[in-house]
Amino acid sequence: LSFSKSRRLELNNFSVTEVLQKIVSLIAEEAKSKGITLETKWRLSPAVIPMDMNKLQQAFLNFIKNAMESITGQGTITIAVDKENKNYLLVSITDTGCGMTAEEIEKIFSPEYTTKEKGLGLGIPLATEIVRGHGGDVRVISRRGAGTTFEIILPLEKISDKT
Repeated sequence: LSFSKSRRLELNNFSVTEVLQKIVSLIAEEAKSKGITLETKWRLSPAVIPMDMNKLQQAFLNFIKNAMESITGQGTITIAVDKENKNYLLVSITDTGCGMTAEEIEKIFSPEYTTKEKGLGLGIPLATEIVRGHGGDVRVISRRGAGTTFEIILPLEKISDKT
């Protein structure tokens, strides 16, 4: 499952907040029907960075869908865009779902691992692969019973191709 080598990223400058807003609009109905509130905090906007829009949108969607699936009953997902430092921006996706243990966090990036009955388990590993393909990284902060935050760090500038 190393897709970054086989599929080149087509990088163009796009707004991260616009891409995320589009996803929020796409899933708003589904979230509402499940009793999930979607909150957005664009502290950095429009946050234009070099990205393969379709792939990064898929990655964000995977993280957000994962957050939705972790919530049983009422809950909130907060999507924030912020500056990480002068070279990177931070997209954080926080849910009030079931949370994970340290062991589960370690496993979540492995393609075979899923807690869903029907799940393929590719959502998070694939999304992480896409983020890393953009020169970024993913951090997870979670406590069992206290929800989870995925922190997606992305470079503000194109990182020269490391050959």
